[in-house]
Amino acid sequence: MTRDEFERYRRRFGDMVEAWPAPFRQQALALLAAERRDDPDAALDRLVLEAALTDGDDQALARKVLARVEAGPARASFVPHLFFSPAGFAACAAAVLVAATLAGYQVARLQDDPSDAELLALASGSSLADGGGVAADAQGEGSL
Repeated sequence: MTRDEFERYRRRFGDMVEAWPAPFRQQALALLAAERRDDPDAALDRLVLEAALTDGDDQALARKVLARVEAGPARASFVPHLFFSPAGFAACAAAVLVAATLAGYQVARLQDDPSDAELLALASGSSLADGGGVAADAQGEGSL
């Protein structure tokens, strides 16, 4: 029985599965049991129901229930919580802004540095061309 068939029979026969005709009732109960086995919260519900209906070792049952509660659902990574919280988003934005600022200063510093050829021309007394290169010295002045 599929979930769609179950819903169709539920509309036809009513919400109480126990009152359905026998073949449909057995299939519906099997479907509900399979769905409950897959649901982790259903396991906790069964433990609580067992505790209410049976006499037994309450301490052992309490340990089982606490173990199930402590296990909880699988935890997601810490990183998505950091990005989606307002404080985390602000911290990430500030880090990106600082990194962009530092990168801008580095690029600006590299563009303002004179090249080695220009420094050599300055040290040797040669003139600099308009494009920033070393001009050819026609008389050989300033050559080493």
